[in-house]
Amino acid sequence: MRLLIAIAFLTAAANAQQYDLVLRGGHVIDPADNVDATMDVAVAGGRIAAVQPHIADSAARKSIDVSGLYVLPGLVDLHVHVFGYEGSLVPDETSLPSGATTVVDAGGSGWRTFDEFRRTVMAHSKTRVLALLNIVGKGMVGEPYESDTNDMDPEKTAAKILANRDVIVGIKTAHFAKPGWTAIDRAVEAGRRANVPVMVDDRIFTNSGRTTKEELLVHLRPGDIHTHMYNDRQIELIDRFTGKVEPWMIEARQRGVLFDVGHGGGSFLWPVATRAVAQGFVPDTISTDLHSSSIRIQESTMPNVMSKLMLLGMSLNDVVLRSTMNPAKEIGRYPEVGTLGVGRGADIAVLEEQTGVFAFKDAWPAKKLGTKRLECVMTIRGGNIVYQREANAPSERDTTIYDVLFKHATVGGQDLDVGVAGGKVLRIGHALNASHARILVEAEGYALAAPVAEGAAADLNLLDGKRTIMTMRAGKILTDAEGLSIPDVSRAGPYSNFK
Repeated sequence: MRLLIAIAFLTAAANAQQYDLVLRGGHVIDPADNVDATMDVAVAGGRIAAVQPHIADSAARKSIDVSGLYVLPGLVDLHVHVFGYEGSLVPDETSLPSGATTVVDAGGSGWRTFDEFRRTVMAHSKTRVLALLNIVGKGMVGEPYESDTNDMDPEKTAAKILANRDVIVGIKTAHFAKPGWTAIDRAVEAGRRANVPVMVDDRIFTNSGRTTKEELLVHLRPGDIHTHMYNDRQIELIDRFTGKVEPWMIEARQRGVLFDVGHGGGSFLWPVATRAVAQGFVPDTISTDLHSSSIRIQESTMPNVMSKLMLLGMSLNDVVLRSTMNPAKEIGRYPEVGTLGVGRGADIAVLEEQTGVFAFKDAWPAKKLGTKRLECVMTIRGGNIVYQREANAPSERDTTIYDVLFKHATVGGQDLDVGVAGGKVLRIGHALNASHARILVEAEGYALAAPVAEGAAADLNLLDGKRTIMTMRAGKILTDAEGLSIPDVSRAGPYSNFK
């Protein structure tokens, strides 16, 4: 009898555990369901089972406290390279640790090579790997192949897509180096035949015979996507002489052309992105163009690209929308992807918003400093934890950013650092953090002429003996005879004419 009672008790306890996993106390942001609140999220059978204010620990086989963290739908990266391209990465090693549970390979394979891609990468990845099929049959294998119009076959491209619609979500044309519209027009024709969108990475050079205006208003259809939107080679978003968004860009958006970040190693410029976001021209989708170079230098992971756009003024909710639901809709995978809706696949990204001073690099790579950064803590794919960050150091408390920092200057006979911000001397002390400065001045062996006082106007002279080698007025460096100042951002790469 006791044995029967014990078995009955254990059975009842097991039945009470209706969920496999519960994430407790996180701030859930799911734009698809208008959720922006502290909630518990329950997972059962690989799907979202509940999103509600409180779920008992006893209801789940495993419970994880994620209080203080953001719980989001698994991020959808619309532009990565995991096949064909020479800089391709392994998605499970690079995307899952950044919270991206769905990635779209942007043109690595064409109709000739897709079957190999599906067999060697898609079939073996925990990450959901989808594809934009290159209009070039051989795929993204460099020149002269990517400009070979004889290998751009709309009929065969469309046929391969229709036979693999479970994983092919669109078409990519990129790197076409010849004049004219052949690559774009054939890609659009294939897209029409297969009823899928086209993503364009085009070279708008003076010898191409192409213009951004004609491309967006004549050749592309509503729902087609132009990537690398904050570049200045693939697309002409900002007039460099007026600093304004080109009017035809706004017209193209109104007619339904979509704009994607596609950060990469060469396709995100601070002067372009800063001016565009300030004028309200924000991306429809946020993507990384992640490859072996951009992941190291520009660190173009999804959380980092999202952080850069937040630095420029976009809200967290805005960047989440453009990293989850929007890309899922563009590739026809919403609502199975891009939401934490009950019954949908349990793809979840848990992110931390860190506080400190962080350096964010653009394509050149010029640097901007910010005080907030998103970092992935945990990734869940199909209900399984596929990435979990190791214990991390606490966020930095000092968020001071200096416009100019003099290091090791002689002040009143002492070796001191002097930080300037907002036109005033903000701080005088030892070991002020050089990484917190937009402009660093290596002043060892030189003296700042008195008076130098915290709170005083930053009207300073740096002396070499009796000779003035640097002058500063109201916190701005006017002269620098010895070239001691090291700026983070002075101009946009080779372009000095951004207004």
